[in-house]
This record gives sequence, structure tokens and C-alpha cells, in this order.
Amino acid sequence: MRISLRPVTLDDGETIVKWKNSKNVISHSFNKNKITVESNIKFYKDNIVTGKYKQFIVERLDEDYGAFSYDIATVYLKDIDNYNNRCELCVFTSDDGEWNDEAKSQAIRMLLDMAFNEYGMHKVYSYVFSEFLDEAELLKKAGFRAESILCEEAKNIHGEFTDVIRFSVYKESFDTIA
Repeated sequence: MRISLRPVTLDDGETIVKWKNSKNVISHSFNKNKITVESNIKFYKDNIVTGKYKQFIVERLDEDYGAFSYDIATVYLKDIDNYNNRCELCVFTSDDGEWNDEAKSQAIRMLLDMAFNEYGMHKVYSYVFSEFLDEAELLKKAGFRAESILCEEAKNIHGEFTDVIRFSVYKESFDTIA
């Protein structure tokens, strides 16, 4: 499977709204509120245009013809702190069947490479609800280590407070496994 990351555009709004409002994505998000095309436009102008977020569409490349691709998910860096050279890595869980563990692993590694080598980050962190062990494993395979457990940090899809694990990876350790 081959994927690529391309910068998100305003034209991706309808697709992002569809993905974000799916039950699967909402269950993995701290913010469980649904979004609209209008709220996504505001988000785009406030965060993407200003550079506060570096968001990318994950495209699945057709291996037979190479010229054909289609969108399967979105990944992004947020809370970019250029003084302390750190940021948060976020992965949208998509309902697309192509958005499997292989694609997720590739996208995480590509985004980490950008964070460290293009944006000059020293540390990248990510949060996972403790019930999503498969997500934790994906991060570990990319070089992340559990940094802390935030007890009863956020509500899950059932409205119950649950623990959240903060994972992090440093440029030096990423360089050794990349």
C-alpha cells in the first residue's frame, strides 16, 4: 500500500465534515460535538491559514497506475510551540476501509518526519483514550512511549470519564528508528 500526504485545502471541507461527524471518529475525539461546513471553514481560516495547525489529507495511491489517488483520512499537527519545539500529533479515524493499520503507520511516520525535519520539532506528543489499545500500539511502533496517564481526563462515547494516555517521541529516538 502506498500513501501520500498533501496539505488540506478548503475544498476538502465536506469530506472532513463527513469524517469528523462519523461515530467512529467522534468516539476517539475529546470534542464530541458535530461540525458543519460553516464551522469547518472558520476552523480552516483560524487554524490552517494562520499556521497554527499543519493538516494533511492522506491519499491512497493506486499501485497499478500510479496517477490515481483518493482521500482516505486526515492527519495533523496542532498546538505547535516553536519556542519549545513541540507539538501534538492527531490522527482522524476514518470509516474508509483503506484506512487500516498499515496506512495509519505510514501516515504517522510521514507526519513525524515532517514535524522533526521540516518544522524543527524536538518532541511530538499524542493522546489516546485508554480503551483504544490498538491506537496505543500504532504509536509505540512509530517510536512513541507512554509518558503519563491522565486519570479520568475526558468523557468517552458513553459519557463516562476515562483515562487518557499521553505518548511522546523525541527527534533523537525517531532518527534512530527511521
